[in-house]
Amino acid sequence: MKKLRVGILDFLTNKTDDAWFESHVMLPNFASIMPQAVGVWAEELGCDVFYETYTGREDLDRSLPDDLDLVFLSCFSRASFLAYALSAKYRAAGVFTVLGGPHARSFADHARAYFDYVCQLTDKETILAILRDCSHHEIGVVLSASSQPASLPGVESRARFIDANLAKNYAGRFFRTIPMIGSLGCPYSCSFCVDAPIPYQTLPYQELIEDLRFVRARYGEDTCVFWHDPNFGVRFKEYMGLIEESDSHLLHGGESSLSLLHEENLKQMKRNRWVVQVPGIESWYDFNGNGGASKTSGMEKVRRVADHVNMIL
Repeated sequence: MKKLRVGILDFLTNKTDDAWFESHVMLPNFASIMPQAVGVWAEELGCDVFYETYTGREDLDRSLPDDLDLVFLSCFSRASFLAYALSAKYRAAGVFTVLGGPHARSFADHARAYFDYVCQLTDKETILAILRDCSHHEIGVVLSASSQPASLPGVESRARFIDANLAKNYAGRFFRTIPMIGSLGCPYSCSFCVDAPIPYQTLPYQELIEDLRFVRARYGEDTCVFWHDPNFGVRFKEYMGLIEESDSHLLHGGESSLSLLHEENLKQMKRNRWVVQVPGIESWYDFNGNGGASKTSGMEKVRRVADHVNMIL
């Protein structure tokens, strides 16, 4: 396999008119983990890798070098038409394109007309298959690994990609986040969720402990580790234990269902310097499969959820 020049572009927005605070402070902290993992894997497979994120203020004509062999684009559906247009530009110039991210997971059949490859579940072997083939396909080839990877490249391996985003954050001295993930898949069966059919698995605990210690050493203890797990807290005691075992004293943020955020857990989160939490109220219409559904409804439910949110605050 010849040495390829590979570009990676993670769309964090789809527009150029976000407020200054959004584009210069918030969005640089929202970079996804998988595009960075793909970058690490491509480098390990012998490629020259060029990584960029789009916060709405970069010039997409100049964000990546002109002489690329292959470009990976990652986006949510809100930025999909922008990704389609950029893919058309690259393909017209003879560059092969790959789509990954949430839009590829949910709408692969729609996207495959605009890319040479569309990645759903992705591991290192999937990336190797693309690099070996690296050819034009009129209708994109949809690729999906048989399962989620057993592990992902850690913070140290992804550090140069993380640094690229921190450099864009104008408030980086005061507010900076490092993306981490402790688990993949989902233990629930909500019909609206793309992850629901994927078996839940934790990533190796010792690797996560080493990641936290590396973050402390490289970025300082006032750095916020934001856990990208959609279900952070399913293994609550284990994760709190590894945070404490790391002795890193970092700030933390994450998301989880509301049912996991009971008072005892919140007290332990406070002790572990938890500063940001995104609570999911998936059970609002009582049609989910995460065990959080209840018989309350209307204003009774509004008051109950409001009381719970106030307790979190």
